[in-house]
Amino acid sequence: MKKRKKDQGGSLDSLLDTMTTVVGILIILLIVVQLGADSAVKRIVDEKKEKNSEELMEMAMRQFEDQRNGLLEEMKKLELSIAVKNKQDQKLVGEIAKLEKKLFDLKSSIPKSLADPTALQTEKKKVDDEKKKIEVKLKKIKGLLAKAPKPSSKSLSKDVHLPDPKPAPPKATPFRFLCREGKIYPLDDSNLRKSADKAIAQSGIKPNKDREYDGKKLAAHFGQKKPGNAFFSLKAIPGGDKLIRFTMERRPNMGEGELALGKSGSAYMKTLASLKPADRYLLFEVFPDSFSTYLAAREISSKRKFPAGWKPAHRSNDWWSYYWGHHDLGRSKVPSPPKPKPGATPKPKPKKPPNVLD
Repeated sequence: MKKRKKDQGGSLDSLLDTMTTVVGILIILLIVVQLGADSAVKRIVDEKKEKNSEELMEMAMRQFEDQRNGLLEEMKKLELSIAVKNKQDQKLVGEIAKLEKKLFDLKSSIPKSLADPTALQTEKKKVDDEKKKIEVKLKKIKGLLAKAPKPSSKSLSKDVHLPDPKPAPPKATPFRFLCREGKIYPLDDSNLRKSADKAIAQSGIKPNKDREYDGKKLAAHFGQKKPGNAFFSLKAIPGGDKLIRFTMERRPNMGEGELALGKSGSAYMKTLASLKPADRYLLFEVFPDSFSTYLAAREISSKRKFPAGWKPAHRSNDWWSYYWGHHDLGRSKVPSPPKPKPGATPKPKPKKPPNVLD
């Protein structure tokens, strides 16, 4: 019997099993790695979304805070304006009550019968004249009250400082500011007077032997040259009493608003820097359209320790006129007021109110 020939090569089954096992392990590792990568990508995406949402939330909160601060500031301005208007309404109501009481007292004081008919007529005429004066004033006040806005039911701000008079610092002189149409205008009286004197000298108009000027020519010269300073131009106005007065008019596009006041190069800051709180105090004349601007200017001056006061203004012109001693032609011929009769008690002159601050 023939012997079976031996196989020429070894069996490959073991190698095949090994390779299969290795490939299986590699597939498993690949699956594990893929799952880990997916998890990492998802985690990174989630973290990015969370970070973006936090940034969006912070941005939204900042915008909300800015809007809230703006609304609070606007509410404060409205409350300040309401406080001033309500204060004026209360004052008008008080004056109406006083006038009505005075009118009632006058009506009650009219005598029903007098022995002398002439005395009765004289007394009646005096009472009627006084009654007419009071009724005219009462009608005017009621008209102002009717035009005033109705008071709001909201509580008024306690940060408004209404005028509370107190004496100005001794030996200190005032420096004035006009607050109108939302702007501040420095009004330096002494420099404006120097400008007026300089303009008169340059006009060539000479006074006569009675030291009187031709008021019409002087007014025409001022109207043409418009002397003054950076904020105001001067006008010469001859009056019926033969006195020449000077008034100020704001120059176009001048003055500084609420936002410009606190800047380092503003005219308001330069004006305060040129003054000393020990020598000068500030007086603000405030029109109804400029109260918030006045408050901003007052806050800046308070930080620099300037004493200050203010009063509300309701006239049509920018400023009261000044009389600086200039006479029109014919002033020397204006008759002097009659001298009091011998033995008559002269009426005391009204005392000039002292400079007061609030």
